[in-house]
Amino acid sequence: MTTQNPILEAIGEKEFRWLSNTFEARTTLQEVPDGILERLASVDITVRDYACDADSLTAIALITFAYEMAGRTQTPQSGPKDMGLVKTLAKGELSRRQGRGAPDNPLWEAPLVQLIMGNVGERIRGMRTFDSPA
Repeated sequence: MTTQNPILEAIGEKEFRWLSNTFEARTTLQEVPDGILERLASVDITVRDYACDADSLTAIALITFAYEMAGRTQTPQSGPKDMGLVKTLAKGELSRRQGRGAPDNPLWEAPLVQLIMGNVGERIRGMRTFDSPA
């Protein structure tokens, strides 16, 4: 008797397979499947109980893989900021795909892991917010 992993069930087998097998250090936003982007863009970053939300679990999985690819360890205080960054990037890419303009920033074509773990992500994680002093 086999039981499905609840995280795999929430994210979806197809989406999890893409995240674990296709997503790599050089993958750009342009290569992320629509279904995953839609989930990332739909994350409600104001909710702190992400366990029951498939959109949040998908974002957490993507962020976890990005940290792993960069050889870094996630910290709990960075979670909301990482989620906000991924949500913003996904919304921008969906807008681009829908013909509502392409961002004019040359970083837009950088690998997603680089955006999350590089200077952009570091600046976001270092920002002071009302619920996270630094």
